[in-house]
Amino acid sequence: MVLDLDPAVQSIEVQPFTLLYEMGGVSSKYTPDVLARFDGSKRNESVTVYEVKPADELRKNWAMYRPRFKAALRYCRAQGWRFRIVTERQIRTPMLTNARFLRRYRSIPVDSLACKQLEYALHALGPTTPQALLAGTYFSPESRLAALPMLWKMIACRQIAADLDNPLTMGSRIWLAGDFP
Repeated sequence: MVLDLDPAVQSIEVQPFTLLYEMGGVSSKYTPDVLARFDGSKRNESVTVYEVKPADELRKNWAMYRPRFKAALRYCRAQGWRFRIVTERQIRTPMLTNARFLRRYRSIPVDSLACKQLEYALHALGPTTPQALLAGTYFSPESRLAALPMLWKMIACRQIAADLDNPLTMGSRIWLAGDFP
């Protein structure tokens, strides 16, 4: 879910492939959690395969997981990919909270007029906050409230940028994507 907000991510595949490996002379299978393809200009590695596990589970069951992770690492290196194990420590961040919040707005229908109005106003205002953008674009509180879902959609779809490493609020700094804050 956090990868959804990374502008360098081109595509995400869940459980992308299954590997066969041996553990104690017994053939076993392992399927990693996620494969992400990145825009090569933003990262050295264009593909990263992720395994997501709770830290406690990794510690308790490391002997069981180690052979499958080694198989995944070998496979990924042979492909020129990266393999990363991530825990809740890397995931449970403001970015995840923001991703969960914004996800629901990605699929709402586009209101072209509201998008144009918000984009025009943000261009005129420069970096600002959601609260100031809505107040500067719409006179009535009802109109501001009606446009708010479109503002969140524009942030979710990266038309409007924000620092998503910090909690997203009506007081967060926002700017047009492509501009610098």
